[in-house]
Amino acid sequence: MAVKGSTEIKVGFFVFIGILAILYLTFKLGEEAFTPKDSYKLYAVFENVSGLAKGAKIEMAGVNIGKVGNIELTPEGKAKVELLIYSKYKVQEDAEAYVKTYGVLGDKFVELKPGFSKNYLKPESMIANAHSAVSVDDLLANIGPTVEGLKELLGTEEGRQNLKILVANIKEASESFKGIAAKIEKGQGSLGKLVTDDSLYVNLKETTEHLKAIARQIESGQGTLTQTVAHLEKVSKKLEKGEGTLGKLINDESLYKELKQISTNLKEITVRIERGEGTLGKLLKDDSLYVEAKKTLRSVNRAAKGIEEQVPISVMGTVAGAAMK
Repeated sequence: MAVKGSTEIKVGFFVFIGILAILYLTFKLGEEAFTPKDSYKLYAVFENVSGLAKGAKIEMAGVNIGKVGNIELTPEGKAKVELLIYSKYKVQEDAEAYVKTYGVLGDKFVELKPGFSKNYLKPESMIANAHSAVSVDDLLANIGPTVEGLKELLGTEEGRQNLKILVANIKEASESFKGIAAKIEKGQGSLGKLVTDDSLYVNLKETTEHLKAIARQIESGQGTLTQTVAHLEKVSKKLEKGEGTLGKLINDESLYKELKQISTNLKEITVRIERGEGTLGKLLKDDSLYVEAKKTLRSVNRAAKGIEEQVPISVMGTVAGAAMK
């Protein structure tokens, strides 16, 4: 009996050791599954990570680059996510993190959008730009009022009639576009000719070749354009040297001062005339001078008419006197 009891104790001991070993291996393998050895840690803080679980994939451009580690709640009520990035991958300092979903109702994962910085995040760094995914509840809450509005709009007789008119208009527009497409295929109209007429392409190609030839001639110094440019260059140099009237005006400061003085004098004269100063100013501003001049002209006109009337009488008297002699 003693031997049998001793054997049972030994068997029980080995079974216990085996269970402990299995538990240890399970824990160790599970830890390695969630914490890859060849990886480094980054962190990102999200407003909401509902549905995101430990061990979820981390992707960049559709490539799996790591796994999600521990998820903790910050004192501010946000979710701090541990990102375990495989060591062979680097993440830029201006990268952005998004919580996304495979399909509509699929599993959540973290997507890292690469940035443009040439500097990379070091281990234990924080990703500054983190964006939470829109939850299905929020999406349904936003869609709900829209659906209700459509129901109210289409639930009335007027709404149904408007919908019928809209469908009819869309159908009519579709038929019109179909007819236009058929005309274009047949080469009818301006657009049809542009699409189907090869001569337009040939002409455009020839025009391009001519433009290239002109460009080559300009580069080689042929034609009058180069001569014109050279002439303009000579004129520009003369102006810089102060040669000619325009050159002196540009370079001679004394001429500039004289022109400025003349401009000032003209301005003063104009101001005096506007004020009615001087003879010319009085002529322009004083109405009495205009009235007097008008009266004088009338008097001159009357005197001229009187002279014209007396001239024939004087002539007739002279002729009669000569006859009587």
